[in-house]
Amino acid sequence: MRQLILTTLLATLLFLSGCTQQPSPPVEPKIDPSLPMVKVNGHIESMRDIAIEWTPTTDVRVKGYYVYRSNPQSNEQKLKRHASVQSRFSSHYTDSGLSPNTTYTYRFSTYDEKMHESEASKTYRITTKPLLTSVSFFDSIGNLPRMAKLIWRPHNNPAVKGYILERQTVEKQDWEQIATINNRLQAEYIDRGLDDNRVYKYRLRALTYEGIRSTPSDIAKVVTKPLPKEVQKLQASTNLAKQIKLSWKQSDETGIAYYRIYRSTSVDGSYDYYVKLNVSEFTDKINEDGTSYFYKVTAVDNDDLESLQQSTPAHGSSLKKPNTPTFIDAVVKDNSLILTWKNNDPRTKSYTLIKTTKHSWINSTSQKLTGITKTKYILKDLKPDTAYKFQVIAVDEYNVSSEPTKAADVLFSTPDR
Repeated sequence: MRQLILTTLLATLLFLSGCTQQPSPPVEPKIDPSLPMVKVNGHIESMRDIAIEWTPTTDVRVKGYYVYRSNPQSNEQKLKRHASVQSRFSSHYTDSGLSPNTTYTYRFSTYDEKMHESEASKTYRITTKPLLTSVSFFDSIGNLPRMAKLIWRPHNNPAVKGYILERQTVEKQDWEQIATINNRLQAEYIDRGLDDNRVYKYRLRALTYEGIRSTPSDIAKVVTKPLPKEVQKLQASTNLAKQIKLSWKQSDETGIAYYRIYRSTSVDGSYDYYVKLNVSEFTDKINEDGTSYFYKVTAVDNDDLESLQQSTPAHGSSLKKPNTPTFIDAVVKDNSLILTWKNNDPRTKSYTLIKTTKHSWINSTSQKLTGITKTKYILKDLKPDTAYKFQVIAVDEYNVSSEPTKAADVLFSTPDR
């Protein structure tokens, strides 16, 4: 309350003082001992202002008062004319814009219309109040996702309007003002948009209603939360029919919420987000044989921080088709057709024979004969004078089929009578 009263008083004194800077009288004063001397009654000082009061004179010859002041920033301590108060009825002068915790020396005199001065008053040494100190407690809460929380004890001086928060980093050694908090009772601030796993330093200054900044608080250091560790031992299968199985090492970090899988059709291509899950394996269902994909997997924690993707992806593929057999011969013997072919893949477990019967130029029917285990097949139910086409497909243990062979054309003629 005392500080508020002082602020109001200083403003009132400044209004009533009627002073002007840089008076125009001669540099060397002409002293008239008959003019009344100034009698100072007292003074009030703040961090940047000094208000001085005297008893106004009743001598009608007096037109005003001269203020002499030393400059504490100068090595020369001589008092020089600093200001004039242009009314003998005035009784106050406020010196503003001063440095905190600094001693200023003053003397006063009256002057008449000829700019003659009285003898100087006593010399007064007045010291401005020390700069306001910051809050008594200032601390931080680290290991937060891309943010830092700063907490403090509100300042107990009612002249404080709010606070100025400053930040420093390794790259920026100069303190940067990042926020103004316009409430003395505010006790926290969250600095957002920070980098992961990085050190930041903070300090707080109190700000008065007069715009005066206090000394800085103690420094609070913050380290933001790091990203989850990169997922290890990512593997993808290449030998499963119509599917690719992914697996990786379960993260040993606490707070992992789930994993994200990214997929690309090429090793250097764009890895698009594909699926998320909370287990360390995934089966990608593939509708085609021999289809290849590249995968990357990340871990995401409860704060939605995501680990880096692997620099080397896992390459997976569905099981490719078996190699196509080679047709060897189609021989008619004893009213039967003997078909032979060569196996070209050790995966082959059986064969499928596609028999196409041509009924006309535009009409035909096909039949699949499955489960053939040898590379030779005899057909006995062929119709005389009928054209046929035959193709062979290799089939593995997963029922994955090869591409069919080229068609073998056969015209089954009527036996000679």
